[in-house]
Amino acid sequence: MTKLILSITVLGIAFLSCNKIPHSNYQIESDQSKIIVQMIDAVNEKDAEKYVQGFASGVKVFVESEMKVNGREEMRNNRANHFKNHPDVRSEIQHLVEIDNRVILHDKVWLDKSDKIGQNIVEIFTFEKGEVSRVDVIQPKDLFRK
Repeated sequence: MTKLILSITVLGIAFLSCNKIPHSNYQIESDQSKIIVQMIDAVNEKDAEKYVQGFASGVKVFVESEMKVNGREEMRNNRANHFKNHPDVRSEIQHLVEIDNRVILHDKVWLDKSDKIGQNIVEIFTFEKGEVSRVDVIQPKDLFRK
């Protein structure tokens, strides 16, 4: 009987450890990571103003080495349009790693409620003087064509 109880307990612990617990795959190490977490919160709140708070006025965003956004104001407008076009968008941090002045984010994004799996995106945020000065994005080529 003791072996049965022990076995059930071990299986229960193993099962619980397989469940995803939000924010369990990263630690907030500094103000840089806090900015990224706040940015993801802003996505989920659909708040373009909050989204750009940690970005430098001259921030540049690159997707596949092509500059897509040049400046905080353009970023704000880009995010506002994105939230308008995808009112059900949500994002969840999968992993967050900080190395010197860079934060590497792996997040999963769902553009609408019909997407049951989500899309993986990796972003590398480069910080200068406490603000994001550059973002390099790796995302599926067909992310916005689905």
